[in-house]
Amino acid sequence: MASRKPSVRHPNHSHPLRGHKALAEEEIICSGCDLDLIGAAFKCTKSECDYFLHKSCFDLPLETRHKAHPDHPLTLLYSSPYESSIYECSACAEYGTGFVYNCSICQFDLHVGCISMPESVEREGHEHPLTLMYCSPAPDGFLLICDVCRENVPDHLWCYYCKECGEYGTHLHSCEVEEKEEPKRGGREKTSTSGNKGGGRDSAASELAAMLEAQREMERMQIELDTQLMIAKMAKKSRKACLKSIR
Repeated sequence: MASRKPSVRHPNHSHPLRGHKALAEEEIICSGCDLDLIGAAFKCTKSECDYFLHKSCFDLPLETRHKAHPDHPLTLLYSSPYESSIYECSACAEYGTGFVYNCSICQFDLHVGCISMPESVEREGHEHPLTLMYCSPAPDGFLLICDVCRENVPDHLWCYYCKECGEYGTHLHSCEVEEKEEPKRGGREKTSTSGNKGGGRDSAASELAAMLEAQREMERMQIELDTQLMIAKMAKKSRKACLKSIR
């Protein structure tokens, strides 16, 4: 009788997992990073459960340090630490609901895919290697324009930049060129900043973004209301003080 494959456990799932080789035609989404899963993976042993993990997501260290946030270690969490159940990645500004590296002191969050982005890449269409930057290299008062999609790269987000010629830069996950490629194992799903749709995950991300923006708008309105009430109270106290001085 052939022996069954050995099972393993992961803290984020209540059932045992077994090794699995994921094929592109299976269209599996990793339960850890929420990205397409192709290649070495783990799947739940329960037939009714669709829990899958990249092998790279299964092997993630529980704590790490990163050059982008040198003051504090980052802790691996299996879900968002915030009441909204989502987080915004400090590297690419995309929203996430799965695994995240988090600094609770600074509320600094990174997708598990972003934290492993290489420090140097080759980009088709440019002769020099590009260096990973943790903020815009553009001088104060200037904007970095992505040379792939021609959209602005916000100053506080990561990007790839040519230090050799200083004339070429891209978003961290570069738009139209990479959208035409097959998803890389363990890499981030590419979303076009020029408005192209990327399927169900983009729709879900848009809904999450809209929810978060609505929540922020409510918070801004509440702050404005509190400020107006404070100004009114101060004006009232000032009038009383004036009346007392007259008497």
